[in-house]
Amino acid sequence: MSFSICPRVKNAKAFDGSFRFPSLRVFTVGQGDRFFRALRAFCPDLSVETATDKDANVILSVASVFSSQNEYCQLRILGERMEIRCRDEAGARNAAAILAQLVRRDGDAWVLPCGQIEDWPDASYRAMMLESSGRSWLSMERIYLYVRQMALARMNVLQFHFMENPGCTIALDCYPDWHGYGPDNLKYTKDEIRALIAYADEMGISITPFVEVLSHSTAFNRAADIACPGDDDPGMYAVCVGQEKTFEAIDRVLTEIAELFPDPVLHIGADEYDMSMVTPRTVYWDRCPHCRALAKERGYTTLRELFFYAIERINRMVNAKGKVAMMWNADLKPGEIPDEIRRNIVIHFYRCNNTLGREMVFDLWPNGYAEDGFSVLNSYYHDTYMDLSRYVRAERVNSWNFLASPLVAPEHRASVIGGCCCAWDSFVHYERTIPPAILLFGDRLWNAFGAPVPYDRAYGLAMTHLLFEGKLPEDVNLLDVLGDALPPLENTVLFHKDKLFTPPTEIAHIRDELNRLAEAEGDTPIGGLARIYAAVASEAYDFRVESLKNPDPRKVSIPFEG
Repeated sequence: MSFSICPRVKNAKAFDGSFRFPSLRVFTVGQGDRFFRALRAFCPDLSVETATDKDANVILSVASVFSSQNEYCQLRILGERMEIRCRDEAGARNAAAILAQLVRRDGDAWVLPCGQIEDWPDASYRAMMLESSGRSWLSMERIYLYVRQMALARMNVLQFHFMENPGCTIALDCYPDWHGYGPDNLKYTKDEIRALIAYADEMGISITPFVEVLSHSTAFNRAADIACPGDDDPGMYAVCVGQEKTFEAIDRVLTEIAELFPDPVLHIGADEYDMSMVTPRTVYWDRCPHCRALAKERGYTTLRELFFYAIERINRMVNAKGKVAMMWNADLKPGEIPDEIRRNIVIHFYRCNNTLGREMVFDLWPNGYAEDGFSVLNSYYHDTYMDLSRYVRAERVNSWNFLASPLVAPEHRASVIGGCCCAWDSFVHYERTIPPAILLFGDRLWNAFGAPVPYDRAYGLAMTHLLFEGKLPEDVNLLDVLGDALPPLENTVLFHKDKLFTPPTEIAHIRDELNRLAEAEGDTPIGGLARIYAAVASEAYDFRVESLKNPDPRKVSIPFEG
């Protein structure tokens, strides 16, 4: 056994021997509820119970005096007992996630390697954004699987994007005719969402609702009748900001969402306007009689002033519901944001200008928003977007840093709270790319200032163990069939052919073990994941057999080691 963990821990020192136990009997000093809840969720077969000081084999202490680092934890595993020290409850969750990766079943007992681990994150906000909106759909089973993997990777936020141009996939009482997903009008019930929130909370994941109430709002316009008069172009997707009924409709939606989601943050989207009107995706405000009248009444001379007016009103609505607003950065230029816009909005940074021909005039960087008084979340699309192969690659993630891409000046680093990987739309490759991506980004947010991850055998074994919850033999390594730590972000390309040198016999072993797990697990999320990667292994096997029959003399066949 080893201390190979995803993400890597800050410090680890191995001792001789192992800690063998039938159950964990925990004596707690301080508030340790989060440790119990998370470990029981991660390892339901492991007996974890409270005990007296005399009978305990685990001493869990939670107090802020142990470290100045938030989410700090230390685990000292000895031959007959374990001592865990945490700064706070989040640190206790992290200790549980580390234990869940380390512990192994051995007959009627459980085993942990002896040693000492000290750990804390570099980013306070470590997120994954999943879209299951009017243009895409994720089953609840898959979302549950991703939440569990995020928690084991010690992430702490899921951004759930469920509202888009074609529809809204949560059944809202305020607008029951708001279309959901596809011809079957698929929607999640509120009870399903509440159950998901409760499940995530057990493992220390909060779920931020991600709505679209100002742009990307075609279906919302139809459901609430809040489009600008005459705006019948399907490319137009902004609400009418000149009518009071628009803000009444927005308030109804935000009220219902705020009541459903306990998370303190509410993401309002609000991006991709073309206020120079040079693309089909633009606002209609300059031609709308209501918007023109409002602009005249308030002395506005630009479309951007109408945008600021709407943002200020929506932000106050969000604040009135006890929430903090988060929004995209693309249409906010640092240095030109009026004082009327409260600086308690969190700016979700994703691009440095309006790309694809959309008003490429802004010089947008995290430093500017920090100077303007905002907190910033980094999702720079070059490095964190998973939807197209020209974006995320394993080597690109390995060089990404939420404070260095783009570079943040030292005096502004405290304003950049962390990062978020974004999985947009319903790409087929997500079934096999999201799970390992969670681990890649989890490490870079946890170890932003550390050395790049060695995508070697140790990493591959730890990744495989985590993704399949230890239900595969210890020698199964997904890197041996993928060719890299992240599969290609393409729907028809399952593995990296130029990096795959694993002997066919080893690939066949991995394929067979994945098929056995898929059959044993049936329709569970782990069973489904095993089937997905078994199909990858099967195609990789055929490729390697054929490539050995017809070798390329320009390539040297060597085992993959990162």
